[in-house]
Amino acid sequence: MITIVIADDEKLIRAGIAKIIRDSIKVPLEIIEAKNGRDALEIIIKEQPNVLITDIRMPIMDGVELMQNVSKLENKPEIIVSSGYDDFVFAKAAIQSGAQSYILKPLDKKELVEAVEKAIASYRFTEQKKNEETLKTIIDEGRLDSSSEISGVKFENGYYCIAICGLGTKTILQQVLNSIDYYTLESKRGFECAVIPREALYLIESDLSLNQYVTGISNSAVNVASLRVYKKQAFEAMLQSYFTNKNGVRANGRYYYSEIATEANFSEVDKIYEKLISKISISDVPTIQKGLDELFNFAGISPDFYASKLNYIYNKFNSNLFTRFPGYTDNDLYIHLKAIMIENIWQLQNIGEWKICISDYLIYLSELLKKNTSEYPFIDEALDYIKANYTKNINMAMVANQVSVNYTWFSEKFKEHTGMLFNEYLRKLRIDEACNLLAKDCFKVYEVAEKAGFGDVKYFMKTFKEETGLSPTEWKKVHGVSM
Repeated sequence: MITIVIADDEKLIRAGIAKIIRDSIKVPLEIIEAKNGRDALEIIIKEQPNVLITDIRMPIMDGVELMQNVSKLENKPEIIVSSGYDDFVFAKAAIQSGAQSYILKPLDKKELVEAVEKAIASYRFTEQKKNEETLKTIIDEGRLDSSSEISGVKFENGYYCIAICGLGTKTILQQVLNSIDYYTLESKRGFECAVIPREALYLIESDLSLNQYVTGISNSAVNVASLRVYKKQAFEAMLQSYFTNKNGVRANGRYYYSEIATEANFSEVDKIYEKLISKISISDVPTIQKGLDELFNFAGISPDFYASKLNYIYNKFNSNLFTRFPGYTDNDLYIHLKAIMIENIWQLQNIGEWKICISDYLIYLSELLKKNTSEYPFIDEALDYIKANYTKNINMAMVANQVSVNYTWFSEKFKEHTGMLFNEYLRKLRIDEACNLLAKDCFKVYEVAEKAGFGDVKYFMKTFKEETGLSPTEWKKVHGVSM
């Protein structure tokens, strides 16, 4: 529903404008008339209309003063000025107050209709962008407790998230959903992610032009506050396209997220990934290739989980690796370009190409880290000392003193080289050792805590849960260790 306020002190003119608009604008309308600027301002504050059509010369409060007051409001309508005075002063005041159009009396019907259509289009564009920012905030901040306070973003019958990749995705989506209100969540070259009302899904499913694209479709949803979950579903559904053809080349078509994917457990992926990345500074090319082969091994898991695993690996690299070594990803052009290629997986025709991009990134990063180590040999000495003593009560000050390096300088170079703060690195070593001890199944939890270097069992259990997502007892169950 578009609400329009017509402010003019002549009743017949107000009625004439209203009739022209009702006869010519084919959208649901509510038209409210005001006989002066003061009445119009009160209506605007109360009703928050989308469009204001105002005369300049009015009693009590003229059009210029009305526009000046309206310009201070948080929710401002689009403004169209009508005036019988061809006066630059009035036109200038209208422009300064943000008027969309300035038309002269006697009003030309065509000019009036065009001005109103332009104002409505401007309002809808502004509203769409505002709502898209709201939705993106929801995705960035995660799930909210309630969507009841999210104004302007309502899907009465529910919604779907869709992810499309191919050439010209932005254009094709606009063509397919031409008459439908939808919101763009992410737009990149060759990729578009959007949220569409549930009733628009038939357009996505039936439009033949989309047969030349890969389209991932989420489950049906109602609560906008859960949008992050459904955006991930759409992206994961899109990744199914890499597993359709036996030759591994991405296949066009429509893919639907399956609930069975939520049952997948990729703790082994975490283990392989950490083993690969934590030793990247001392790895050679064969070691890196072997680690990636293990990471990309899809044998032994159900095809139902292929896309889920690929998505899990994708998120590992994009949310962990690039932030782990920011000094390199941000400052080295080659590695920065490789990071973009890894992030834009949809631009590659098969998983093998994507794997090569990751391999190139890691091999180059490894060489940079080795060069860094040769420039700062105390790093190797410090790592050897930490690995030999991490089960003891050590800290960064002790290690910096051991290698005779300034504390602050050591902290900076350690983070630059390992991708982790000292305490994060030490905690990881201790967690890995705790997992090894738990797997042997011959120590009680408090003994594991002590032998792994934690000492206090409560702190150990809290840290272990934060790092692995499981308690020590749950970890043993998941990894098949007898109790």
